Amino acid sequence: MSDQPAPQPVNAPLPQEPERLVEEFKATRISLGFWLPVILTFGIYYVLWHRYNKIILTTRRVTQMRGNLFTQNETTISLQNVTDVTINRSLIGKILGFGDIIIQSAGSGASEIDFRGIRDPERLRELIYDLRDGRLDSTNLQTPKR
Repeated sequence: MSDQPAPQPVNAPLPQEPERLVEEFKATRISLGFWLPVILTFGIYYVLWHRYNKIILTTRRVTQMRGNLFTQNETTISLQNVTDVTINRSLIGKILGFGDIIIQSAGSGASEIDFRGIRDPERLRELIYDLRDGRLDSTNLQTPKR
């Protein structure tokens, strides 16, 4: 005689113990089924928000353009009327080089231009003050950074 249990018939009833989880399987993140929606989502984000939201600085004014594919709005302040430029940065913003900028003008108690998540806000603030105070003019401006 052997120590092996006798084989159960194929149609034998299952033991009456409670059902237990053996293992759980999920879809992998390296499949196209995961990354295709992620890429499409970021593509839609770019078209609907990032492409239409920017600040344009000229030698005479600063303009914030806001909007999306369907609507656009812009706010313009003459550089001579800029009274305050405030920058807010989080720890992640300091590490990655972005922050929030708030530009106020004369005659207005509230912020006129408020832009969240702008790249290199300190450079924008320096350029605004330099242009306003006459330290920069069209003859000694450099090519804009992109």
